Amino acid sequence: GGRLTRRRFPAGPNLAVAAVLLVATACEVRTSVAVDVAEDGSGTVEVAVGLDDEAVGRLPDLDRDGASGVADLAALVRTGDLRVAGWDVAEPARGDDGLVWIRARKTFGTPEEADRVLAEITGDGGPLRDLAVERRTGFARTRFGFEGTADLSAGLEAFGDEGLAAALEGEALGRDAAAIEEELGQPLAEVFMLEISADLPGDGSDGSVWTPVLGGEPVEMDASGTVWDWWVVGLAAAALSALALAALLGARAWQGRRASQAPTEAADSAEPTDAADPNDPNEPADPNEPADPADPADPAETTDPPPAHMARPDPRS
Repeated sequence: GGRLTRRRFPAGPNLAVAAVLLVATACEVRTSVAVDVAEDGSGTVEVAVGLDDEAVGRLPDLDRDGASGVADLAALVRTGDLRVAGWDVAEPARGDDGLVWIRARKTFGTPEEADRVLAEITGDGGPLRDLAVERRTGFARTRFGFEGTADLSAGLEAFGDEGLAAALEGEALGRDAAAIEEELGQPLAEVFMLEISADLPGDGSDGSVWTPVLGGEPVEMDASGTVWDWWVVGLAAAALSALALAALLGARAWQGRRASQAPTEAADSAEPTDAADPNDPNEPADPNEPADPADPADPAETTDPPPAHMARPDPRS
């Protein structure tokens, strides 16, 4: 590959564009975009570009010290412009993977601010579209979300804009993509790698990662997490338990009152009516009671003799 020539590039905090420029000279260029959201809706967006040693050796000598190095990488991504735009830029440093990384980070206070920061990464109409952070509160929980589209179907040209193409003589990469692939001896998709990640609070979010393929289909990104307010959940559970206990005690008290009233009601229903008066001539006789035998001492019970005129004559007279 060749060395990047010294040109005046468009201003703007766009590390992704710098990564595209480096693809033409590198064997490996990695770009990462990481979104980290805290429970209060604030967080950070970090954009990083990593180069292999071959790419670093082919950087343009922007600091004019006669050699290509990490200082030229800092000059290429225009760290001064990034800082003016509110980005915190670290000095290029070698990572554990052996690549030289330059990282820029910007904080946000609300999800709305996060959306504006994310829009700065590739600009309007870039390959990363509709990136958005969401935070919604509800009863005893807060829901977080991240969504967007990573579309590299147009290749590296998707990262460019009119100003960049004008600076690179009409080509988004300074040369035709097919010519670069022929010179590198491998597809650009194997040289340039992009990773987008979202770390959201709460259950359901395990640090989602997307790796769209250069020239591949668009990737729809969607992640969510839920933070539960366990103090509120516990309070609600305690209140429901108290209501259930009150209802149970009330039901048992009602059943107790019913049980105590039942014997009284049964006794009232079983009380006999007034007994029959045996001296009352209007009272009907009890058919089951035997008749009283005649009392010989009772004159009312003796049989009077028949009258004289009804007496039978004495046959002896």
